Amino acid sequence: MTALFVLALLAVVGLSLGAIFSLVFFVLRMALWMVFLPIRLVMFPVRMLFFPLRLALKLVWLPVSLAFGTVGMGLGVVALPFLFLVVCGVLVFGLIAAIIGALIPAIPFVLLGLLLWGIFRQRPATA
Repeated sequence: MTALFVLALLAVVGLSLGAIFSLVFFVLRMALWMVFLPIRLVMFPVRMLFFPLRLALKLVWLPVSLAFGTVGMGLGVVALPFLFLVVCGVLVFGLIAAIIGALIPAIPFVLLGLLLWGIFRQRPATA
């Protein structure tokens, strides 16, 4: 009962700390919004003035980004089989470890069974 009470107390303390931190970050965010929102509202017409230039630069950058994306996809296709082998190796190793981990607790019972079999087995009758 005491352990359950301590666990509940730890949960309440953790939630309280989370509430305090989130309140602090909320106040900081509101302060930053109050500072930067007027600046953004003032800068909006300036941004609209340069919108055609920004759009043109993005359209010029489009072939370069497509080329980088194509190279990245090609490298990904080359690297994918090696990544698949690594993941399969990790899975096989984990499966072997899980099987061994499940069988190790059974060793004393197997040894006890072999001992009892050695003691109580029926020997063939000699003629």
